[in-house]
Amino acid sequence: MLMDLGPSIYVQEFENHFLQVSTEFYQAESQKFIECCDCGDYLKKAEMRLNEEIDRVSHYFDPSTEKKITIVVEKEIIENHMLRLIHMENSGLVNMIGDDKYEDLSRMYNLFCRVTSGLSQIREVMTSYIRDYGKQLVTDPERLKNPVEFVQRLLDEKDKFNMIINLAFSNDKLYQQNLNSPFEFFINLNPRFPEYISLFVDDKLQNGL
Repeated sequence: MLMDLGPSIYVQEFENHFLQVSTEFYQAESQKFIECCDCGDYLKKAEMRLNEEIDRVSHYFDPSTEKKITIVVEKEIIENHMLRLIHMENSGLVNMIGDDKYEDLSRMYNLFCRVTSGLSQIREVMTSYIRDYGKQLVTDPERLKNPVEFVQRLLDEKDKFNMIINLAFSNDKLYQQNLNSPFEFFINLNPRFPEYISLFVDDKLQNGL
């Protein structure tokens, strides 16, 4: 009986030690990365480390250990720095959206989907960004001087975010639903919007649409 338990206890102790050492390593490394990298570079390093660790443990460890070490890496490299990455000055989520960085946005989506509330954090920031941007747009008197250009600008912005969702966010249906809400919000801020739509359609018809 004792002879049967011996190897099992040894393996468990080794696994616990391995997980503890790995936790300490990734805590230190992720802190080093977050201090010296912009958001895009950090995400690249996080993706590389996660893939390396999964590949390594799949060759040398039991599948149950593979799952445990993956959770450790996800927590230390992604989850613990999630908010800082999203709001990182000059390179966070809003900057990625503004600069059409589809590859970085896709990498953030694919990494954040691995941790609790990761995707909801992205949705919240993106929705807030659209609402604020749209509010500025529909309340700018200079832009409202030309209804046709104004409506076209809104359509272009809608196309931009549809592109982000399709190319970077795996055509996530929940993101698509959340996209409609802020557009409806700021469009309703301008009671003359139906009139602008009518003028826009008339202009397109006159130009052979």
